[in-house]
Amino acid sequence: MNTNNGGAEASTVLNHALEMRHVSKSFLGTLAVDDVSFTALPGEVHALVGENGAGKSTLMRILAGSFSDYTGEILIGGRPVALHSPGAAKEHGIGMVYQELSLARPISVAENLLAERLPQIKGTPFVDWKAVEREAKALLERVGLENLDIYASISEISQCEAQLVEIAKVLGRNPSVLVMDEPTSALSSAEVTRLFEIIRRLKSQGIAIAYISHHLQEIFEIADTITVMRDGKHVKTCKVSEVSSETIVELMVGRSIGEFYSKREVKIGGEIFRVERASRYGFFHDINLRVCEGEILGVCGLAGAGRTELARSIMGVDPLDGGEIYINGQKTRIRNMGEAIEKGVVYLTENRKTDGLALALTVSENSLSTMISRLSRGIFYRGRKHRNLVVDLIRKLSIYPRMPDAVVNNLSGGNQQKVLMAKWIAAAPKLMILDEPTRGVDIGAKEIIHKAISDLTAKGSAVILFTSDLPEMVGLCDRVMIMRQGHIIGEIDRQNMSERSLLLAANGEGEFVA
Repeated sequence: MNTNNGGAEASTVLNHALEMRHVSKSFLGTLAVDDVSFTALPGEVHALVGENGAGKSTLMRILAGSFSDYTGEILIGGRPVALHSPGAAKEHGIGMVYQELSLARPISVAENLLAERLPQIKGTPFVDWKAVEREAKALLERVGLENLDIYASISEISQCEAQLVEIAKVLGRNPSVLVMDEPTSALSSAEVTRLFEIIRRLKSQGIAIAYISHHLQEIFEIADTITVMRDGKHVKTCKVSEVSSETIVELMVGRSIGEFYSKREVKIGGEIFRVERASRYGFFHDINLRVCEGEILGVCGLAGAGRTELARSIMGVDPLDGGEIYINGQKTRIRNMGEAIEKGVVYLTENRKTDGLALALTVSENSLSTMISRLSRGIFYRGRKHRNLVVDLIRKLSIYPRMPDAVVNNLSGGNQQKVLMAKWIAAAPKLMILDEPTRGVDIGAKEIIHKAISDLTAKGSAVILFTSDLPEMVGLCDRVMIMRQGHIIGEIDRQNMSERSLLLAANGEGEFVA
């Protein structure tokens, strides 16, 4: 394949599972994908990388039939095809695993797995439930979930299990080309290992896999080829064995990356927030923690340790069964999220789509949503008066496009995450609780969010950071509490903090202050 900038004409190779030639797609006059060519061979994992907004997800959505107005040519198995609808893409052997799950939460695992193709009893309109059970179990076995209850609803299983169910659902259509968009974003390290075993098995079966991820470590472990996109254009395609992660980062951002986590000046003041003996039965027990002005406190633990549950209970989203909360030394009660916000405590959820943002509203409306009472006089809301604040947040967080009236649902995932960050910065909090603040975003967006966190603490606010990204935790936190099976089991200070020490501590090993 020719790897010149812009993507050159790929020669017709009969054994190509996929060829995309000179593909372009625009939104409101802006080219999101600009003359890009991309190929994948049978049994190959071809990684597609780039910052949020680079065009990679749009390119793959074209392949999945989400847009009917693209230009260029697509060939499957050497034959030109028109992929102007999701149905057409599926008929031509394209399977798409989206970052945002497409599962229907109220219905069962089995019904999701076999959606639109539930087997029927021959000669009747009735569902053949024995066949459903047989086929559903066979699909779950392909992703290592053979013990999952097929009759449980999606809302009853974990996010990790739902991600694997989504993959199993797509595999049920036996695709020849499988697209995976951030498939590990909700998986634990053990589940990532399992997914990679599945991918290697699919490779051996001759399936071509287009793999989108911001985790370069993953890409260098599982991919054969890498294509870099930037600003909607093809930058370079190369073999994984011929390139380093540093080079890929430089190609992605268009500049050299030195030390990613810059050392911030830490000025820790008095205590802002304290929790004593906090418990929610079945999730966490006897939690004690405190955080001070200007401090970033990390809470580290494996999946299932109770971190998110602790954050939700602190905010009043879920109940506390016991314990006390103090703000600025004063004992207080937080019964719901509205009360928490009024007291200066805010929570950036790990799930921006369902819990964090109003996707149908604009950047401006989302950014000012925590300030409605302050921006209202009687029944009249005067958000327009604070447009300058929104413009300033858009500039500081590099939200693209730089339009306060842009609808959030039309933004890339990384830009949506920045809008969520803007929403809570606008609230001028005393304490910001961050739950996976950079999950699924690119390295450039990560850097911007990290700077926003540092700027917040420089003004005297405190931060509690829940993240499974160990380099992020080591790079940002002043100290880290170790959480395991619902209990705080110890603490590590900055001097003794490393990825290794955190991982050992989360597994109940190594040296830390108990």
